[in-house]
Amino acid sequence: MDVRLELTEHRWHDLRTALAAATERFADLLLSCRDPDLPAIGHWSVAEVAAHAAIVSRMQAGFLRSPAAPLGVPEIDRLLASATLGDFARLNDAALRAFPERSPEVLARDLREGVADVVELSADADPHRSARWLGDSRMPVASLLAHQLNEILLHGWDIARAVSLPWRVPSAEAALAFEVFLVQLLGGEHTGHLFGDGSGRGRRLRVEFRSAHTTPVVLVSGEGRVGADPPGGGADARVRFEPGALMLTVFRRTPLARAVATGRIVATGPRPWVAVSYLRRMRTP
Repeated sequence: MDVRLELTEHRWHDLRTALAAATERFADLLLSCRDPDLPAIGHWSVAEVAAHAAIVSRMQAGFLRSPAAPLGVPEIDRLLASATLGDFARLNDAALRAFPERSPEVLARDLREGVADVVELSADADPHRSARWLGDSRMPVASLLAHQLNEILLHGWDIARAVSLPWRVPSAEAALAFEVFLVQLLGGEHTGHLFGDGSGRGRRLRVEFRSAHTTPVVLVSGEGRVGADPPGGGADARVRFEPGALMLTVFRRTPLARAVATGRIVATGPRPWVAVSYLRRMRTP
């Protein structure tokens, strides 16, 4: 039994507001960078990270405006339609080649315009309405905005570390990304194929996640299934988390041990070590 998105009008407003605010912080950070060629994450420079964020904003708008050709580049649109999580690195590199702009000023403008398009195109939409997304999967319209918020928070972190400037991942914003994007990705009715043939390998792990900012949810992996269930009996472990710390841990920006040592992620329950196994097993885009 997968968890369906339940988004109040107030929380939908919060998501749209958070996305706009995070975009402005990201653009300001980018414009403050004096050397966009500095290494940021993996083999990407600051400029390439910013270009990726701008491309993703254009993609989200494209899925809302023209789902069959979200980026308007046939080669990339074909990759978008067939991608699984294992293909995302190749897809991202192909998109960076197709969109070679690397000027921080232009990229800041492109990101702002892309996010503004996403916000405008979704203004009158039902946030629960199913929309086409990566790998020809389906996600709620709200999840496209939450994915963009997730990208901005993570890649703002990457750029800030590269240029030695502060970057906030506010709990409320990270909670929206977790609940409206990540939980829907892991537990969506039409997203399971994104994880490829190897999804859900190993024995079943059931971990309940709770925070002051999110609705409790049980995330499941193993025995051929990746999913999300409502809270209930049978969880191997319970995790109490600060959403910003969980985001940076899940997306491999900070070590899990650091988040545990600082008390920002706490595992309890019958088999608390299962939470560590689950977090290490989790695959994310």
